[in-house]
Amino acid sequence: MSDVFTRLRNSVKSLELAIGSSEDIERRVSEAVLRERTERIAREPERVEREPDRLVCMAFERCNSRYAVPLATLQDVGILGSIAHVPGIPDAYLGVTARRGRVVSVIDIPRLFGSTKDAARPTWLVMAASHEVVCAVAADELHDVIELRRDELTIAMPTFTPLLQRHALGVLEDRTVVLDLTTLLEDRSLRVEERRG
Repeated sequence: MSDVFTRLRNSVKSLELAIGSSEDIERRVSEAVLRERTERIAREPERVEREPDRLVCMAFERCNSRYAVPLATLQDVGILGSIAHVPGIPDAYLGVTARRGRVVSVIDIPRLFGSTKDAARPTWLVMAASHEVVCAVAADELHDVIELRRDELTIAMPTFTPLLQRHALGVLEDRTVVLDLTTLLEDRSLRVEERRG
């Protein structure tokens, strides 16, 4: 009988040793996994950077003219809701609209750049924001996102208005005008300020 108990005790001890060593192995594996995860998280994320001479732009159309703006300058694009006309503002402004809880001024680029033709009501709103201003331009159609090289751009034509020459990054071969929308909308000559008499 004591022989059975001895064998049983030895078996339990073997089991305890096996369990102890498996816990030790499991602890070491867990520590290694945690260390590897910590190192992976701590590493700086890999950055996918585009070549500095490339621009990714969204193209749109207004009054049969094509424009493009770098995606980095856009804040929002959406269907243009109702526009409230504001008396006394320059002709380049269509008025104001509500967008995501904000009141946004809407500029008509062709009017801004000297066109006097009456245009159809736009469908889309292309919005930019900076620390100084939130504003939008009107668009009839939205086109594809395009990627272009800066060396594909020619300088703004002398026939462009001074305002357009200041804020055009250049013109593509298909006559798409690439605009710096943020600097355009920040231009002080476009500010409508309250005048007190």
